[in-house]
Amino acid sequence: MAVLNHFLKPTILVTGATGAIGRAVCRDLVTHGYLVLGLVRNDEAKARLPYAVIPVPGDIRDPGGWEHSIEQADILIHLALHLPEKPGPKEREDAERDAKLMAEVLDRIATLSRRHKKLMIHTFGALMYEPDPDGWVRETSELSRGRGFGIRHRAVYPVFQQHRKRGLRAMSVNPAFAYGRGGWFESGVVRPMSRGESFVIGDGSQTMHYIEASDAASGYRLAIEKGIPGEDYLLADDRPSTLGEFTSLVAKEMGAPPPVSIPEEELIPKLGAWTVEAFTYCPKVDSTKARE
Repeated sequence: MAVLNHFLKPTILVTGATGAIGRAVCRDLVTHGYLVLGLVRNDEAKARLPYAVIPVPGDIRDPGGWEHSIEQADILIHLALHLPEKPGPKEREDAERDAKLMAEVLDRIATLSRRHKKLMIHTFGALMYEPDPDGWVRETSELSRGRGFGIRHRAVYPVFQQHRKRGLRAMSVNPAFAYGRGGWFESGVVRPMSRGESFVIGDGSQTMHYIEASDAASGYRLAIEKGIPGEDYLLADDRPSTLGEFTSLVAKEMGAPPPVSIPEEELIPKLGAWTVEAFTYCPKVDSTKARE
């Protein structure tokens, strides 16, 4: 098989290469001299790839169809969510189905990465952990009991660990809520705000922890360059914020009207109780380990 990369740095295959974190990761790696492959499901996604990223057509749910790219790469960064769109409110049972699907896809990708002896970097998130009594999480914290997005990580992380025990060389990089071009920030904050339709759930006092996508991208690159297989790394800004503080700051920077507060009970019928919980719950994140 042809060797794609004649440079000293490893070739990186990125799933979710057109998402908020994925785009930033690809750009960061390219500018630092890596050869980057990006998985895309169609021509529209291909057009959104950052400059110099080589497109790899394929369905994230069927990694056997792009196994040759796993063979060609040295490292696989798994960022894709691959969840089906469901109109209407999203409840806990829907989140549980999503979690099961994510676990199944990870199992397939990890199996191929292990078969071809590739280093895998998987993305969970800061909500993988259960906070301590003061609301903080660290890599030594216990696994989430399933609140908010933690329901996904509670189902998926054991699959990841099982593959590690079977010989998969793998790390996990786990950002707090990442903001940047694409993803939830663009669709759920920037676009509505540009139309004067921005809102915060409840009074906005909920603790949240964020990280800019480009800073998260640096974390992934440093995991490649300095990380230790078998370890997990949390990424977050220096200090936590609140939902209201963050949203108001974005509105001010955009010159948009201040966000309107909408009570949770009014949004639950439209969004679903689980969705409201997921977007208003986040622990404070101690990212000391990744910074050292």
